[in-house]
Amino acid sequence: MNDRVKMWLLLVIVIILETATMTLLEYSANNHNNYYILGIILYAITAYIFYRVLIIGKLGISNALWNVSTIILITLVSIFYFKEELDIYGKFGIMFAILSVILMEYKNLRALFN
Repeated sequence: MNDRVKMWLLLVIVIILETATMTLLEYSANNHNNYYILGIILYAITAYIFYRVLIIGKLGISNALWNVSTIILITLVSIFYFKEELDIYGKFGIMFAILSVILMEYKNLRALFN
């Protein structure tokens, strides 16, 4: 497996783990239970996997892809699971977040489809 594929695989795991962690923390806060402890453990695991990403990839692009992708997923969870609403500014923000991922990975996306 080449480094780029490995980096993306690890990033996807980090993104899913952080989304699950944030969902768990929100659920715990709303229901006043102790599930946040599991969230703390999941954050530690997330940090370790991201450390492995940094061994392969660059900090700036890896961190940006992680944060933006997590923002998009957490926003979807907040809308569909927690029934939160986005105002017009939030909707534009998500559109720009998606655009930023496309721009950061444009060269790789273009090579994928050529």
